[in-house]
Amino acid sequence: MMTSFRQLSGVRVLDAGHAPFAADLLRAAWGEGGADAVPVRFVADPTLPEGGHRVEVPEQGEVRLVGDPFAGLVYAARALVAAATPAGLPVGSTVSAPGLPLRTLWTWDHSTNWDTRQLGQQEIGALNPYAKSADAFGADYRRLVDFCSRERIGGIVVYGLLRDAHGGVAAARDLCEYANARGVRIIAGVGINAYGGIYFDGRHRYNLATWLRQRPDLAAELPKKVGFDIDEFGDLHFPASEYMMAACPSQPDNLAWHRDAIDWLLDTLPVGGINFETGDYGSCACARCAARTGGERTSWSYEAMRSVYPTLLATARRPGPAGVPLRHLVEVYWDNIFDLDAQKPLADLPDDVAYQYCVNRAFWYDQRDRLTAEHVERLPHTTNVLRTHAGSQWNRQRHSWVPEMYADMAGRSGAAGMRGLTIFAEPSAYHPTNEISYLAYARFSWDPELAWADFWRDEVAPRFGGAAEAEAFRDGAALLDDPAATGAALAAVSADALGMVAATSGEVRRRWLWLAERTSRYAYAAG
Repeated sequence: MMTSFRQLSGVRVLDAGHAPFAADLLRAAWGEGGADAVPVRFVADPTLPEGGHRVEVPEQGEVRLVGDPFAGLVYAARALVAAATPAGLPVGSTVSAPGLPLRTLWTWDHSTNWDTRQLGQQEIGALNPYAKSADAFGADYRRLVDFCSRERIGGIVVYGLLRDAHGGVAAARDLCEYANARGVRIIAGVGINAYGGIYFDGRHRYNLATWLRQRPDLAAELPKKVGFDIDEFGDLHFPASEYMMAACPSQPDNLAWHRDAIDWLLDTLPVGGINFETGDYGSCACARCAARTGGERTSWSYEAMRSVYPTLLATARRPGPAGVPLRHLVEVYWDNIFDLDAQKPLADLPDDVAYQYCVNRAFWYDQRDRLTAEHVERLPHTTNVLRTHAGSQWNRQRHSWVPEMYADMAGRSGAAGMRGLTIFAEPSAYHPTNEISYLAYARFSWDPELAWADFWRDEVAPRFGGAAEAEAFRDGAALLDDPAATGAALAAVSADALGMVAATSGEVRRRWLWLAERTSRYAYAAG
């Protein structure tokens, strides 16, 4: 059957009061009004999953964009604009919804570098000072929000969201409002009894170091070594500083202070949720904690989680942007998703939030066949998310080509009944390796059953000048992660990439120029 098309020479937007950014997308594409303007009506449908949307283009009459109140209307507007062809808009109805509803990017403020012009960039760290100028925070994160809105990624976890060095409450509020308009949740990363508390860095009453200076009797007794071990990274020590101060989870005054801080946060900022973490760099060894935990000694404590989360999650249970529920993620730490015995203390925690299990690269490849629907059914809670260090600096992959791994994680997570996938996304998509990895994450987390061949044909090949060229780029980029790669081999890749620079233009050329420079730099270091 032949497709019919609808011409649009202008639009008349209806009921766009709750989706002004989405309406602006249509006006930018077709203009507002005119004698032949087509009416386009926005319809908010709170029964749809977040991001779910429907586009209805009849041969005559109103075009209807239906979506959930937060992100779906933005996605519907983008889908309508993307559907336009020289012949017009295809007539008909399209429906789309995310396969993994909880699609989230994870970041620290100090090492998120999406405005590549900024000085003070850092490439690694978990308790770092902020080295950029104050306005760089907004410049970096607005670019990341724009990427998420375009690629239908639902949220960004920001550790260090509240920090005096980049504007404190005012800067965080500006970012939240910018993101909410575009259908992207800013999820505040907060440390409970660790990681700076609710206000990460500054002389603020809800900064943990400020609190513990006032009440030193409430501090945790940390082990001599403060840090953790990750097989792919090695032994990590955190430097002694205010950032790594920790509070004792057995002290009721600490819980009351955190409860008040969560109330303050949600009263003050229009965040889309909270990523809760009780700290992974040492659990309290005081007599009260030791008695309660029965001698549990890891770099994190399940018993500490059980002691604080019921109160804090009850405090945080409230509506968020556009009236939809806040999205809360609770860290369950790493490489333990198959250790059901260790997770027994978590069974009594509230079931209306998402529990986030982190995996490292080697653990994933060794254990991924165990991620089955039967196992996920046995986890303590119904909403479970996979988070990974793979593809980040913590697995020595900050700028690595890892789209196949993200596709694998999304596909297996969807098949097993996991509800989401979280990855690190601190480096800009300017880096082609990161760009393709992020796109794989976006496409396969939206549709976990997507075929790899279709992704390669539609998304990867055009960005490098063809399918064979894309394979050559992938193979050349792999040398950057090979410690045995010789200077001569890297120089040969650089020379081939420069040949592609001469033969291409625009964004394709930029990607090959990146590979040429990067391999040349590595060849120089290899000697």
